[in-house]
Formats: sequence, C-alpha cells, structure tokens
Amino acid sequence: MPLIVATRRQAVAAALAIALSPLISLSTDDAAASTPRHSMPRVAKTAGGSWNFTLVQDAATLVQSLVGGSVPIRNATLTAPDSAAGTFLGGEGIVGFGGGVTLSSGTIHGALGPNSLFGSQGTDNEAPGDPALDLLLDPEVSYDACALQFEFFTDQSEQIEFDYVFASEEYSEFVGEGFDDVLAFFLNGTAAAQNIARVNDACATVTGVPTSVDNVNCGNAVEPTTPSVNCNCYRDNEVDFSQLPPPPTPFDSEMDGFTKIFKARGTSVAGWNTLKIVIADAGDAILDSNVFIRCSSFIVPAKRSSWGHLKTSYR
Repeated sequence: MPLIVATRRQAVAAALAIALSPLISLSTDDAAASTPRHSMPRVAKTAGGSWNFTLVQDAATLVQSLVGGSVPIRNATLTAPDSAAGTFLGGEGIVGFGGGVTLSSGTIHGALGPNSLFGSQGTDNEAPGDPALDLLLDPEVSYDACALQFEFFTDQSEQIEFDYVFASEEYSEFVGEGFDDVLAFFLNGTAAAQNIARVNDACATVTGVPTSVDNVNCGNAVEPTTPSVNCNCYRDNEVDFSQLPPPPTPFDSEMDGFTKIFKARGTSVAGWNTLKIVIADAGDAILDSNVFIRCSSFIVPAKRSSWGHLKTSYR
C-alpha cells in the first residue's frame, strides 16, 4: 500500500517554514498546515482542474497512444504501481500540449492543481528503483520506478523523436540537495549513452545532460548560492509567498516546476528496436516527479503521413 510519510528532509523543510513564517498568519484551524513541508500527510487527488487523468495499466494501450498509426510495435510491458501510469487530456495551458501518456514516481493524480499553499505531493509506493537509473544517479539511489517498455520496427536506420515535459515537486527548494529525480528514455540498451532523454533544446546552456531536477532549474529557493542550470528551460510553478494572500500559481498543477517542451531524439537500427521509458525518485521515495509525453508524437520520419486517429482526439 502506498505510504505518505516523513523523511530525513524535514530539517530542510523546517528551515523553509521558519524563513516563511513572518509572511504567514495561522489560525487554530490552520494547525495542520504548519506541519513541515515533507511530513504533511496528503490525500491523493482524483479529479478536477483544467485537465484530467485516466489510470491505465495496459501497456499496449499506453504505447499506442504514443505511436499513433502504423509503426509496428510488440512486447509492450509496464512495470509500475497501480496509480503511477495513465493518460491525460486538457494539458494545453499546463504542459503545452493537449494530451498523451504520463508516468509518475508516485501517483499521476498528484499532478492535478491547484498548487497547495502548504505541503507537497508525495506518495511512497514502496516500489523498487531501477538499476539503470541507479547508474545514472550514482552515488544516489532510485526509488518508486515506473517503466514502460516496448519494441518498434523500422525498415532501416531512422531518426526517431517525440515530445515530452518533465515536472517535479522537488523544485525548487531541493535542487542540489541529493534528491535529483530523474527520467530516462533508453534506446536499444540501458547504458548511460543510450539514454535519449537529454537536454538539447535551444533554451539550454548546458546540453547533453540527462533530464533531471539538478540539470534543469533556476537554482534553490532556500540556498541562494546553489547555481542554476539551464534556467531558460525551466518554468516555475511555486507559490509566491511574497504576496498575501498568495495568487494562483502560473500553472494549474501541484507540481512546483516544469521543463519546457523537450524533444527526445535517437537513431534506430534496421529491424526491431527497444525503447524503455522510466522515471523514479532519487535520494528518497517521497516527493513525486512526472513525465508527460505528447500523444502520437513518436515519429519515424518515413511514416509521418500515416499517423492514426489518436492524433486528432488528443490535440
């Protein structure tokens, strides 16, 4: 059963609460809200906001939402807790595209808005991490991995591509603190060099690094000396405590930060290829991260004209 529990990060969270305390006046009814950020119990959201989510446990259904039309696929598998994978609609004003597939290191419904004034979305699924991600994170360790894997066929070596957004509750007060939640798209193997989830967008100043909290951010909200990395690729969604009452966050989501829309690119081989999409917590199993992948954006150039009906329904 998933747990929402306290973690060793309470010391950092308490420091944040102390720093913000002059800006917040709590009544007796607000007592629960004064609990430090990482120890506050949260009830998983199930509906509402400007977008919606559907839990999906069938791997083939998820993959078909990504590839759309006539790209041959086989051997789709999903290794994930029950609440960690599904589809979404209505994401235009949040992630930048209407719908697609989402995977989470917690629960996909945790990304629903609005962003809460107190606490953070954190679900410990008590699930294992992923060995390939552990190699990317070393010396950190991954937890609560969610992995979608499938094989696809190309007649010859082709460039494949698809659009995605990475989002996390680790932003921004845990940037550089050892909680570098990470995403990987492993193409034809699980070595670090085969991960095509890399920051190569025009917004980036540091390119070629894996997409993760520590590699796309505008620094740490608690530790101003922490340098930013690829700040132009980051979209902030933190609650603005400088205004009382705080206004709504820019995006209708619980997630405290997003990347811009990135495009994963890789080169297939002639014949059957394997793609493994995996996301996990790092450092501990609490605060969630999500990946959002645009429906039917999985492109093999020779097949651009043959995408199926899902493109229309999701855009």
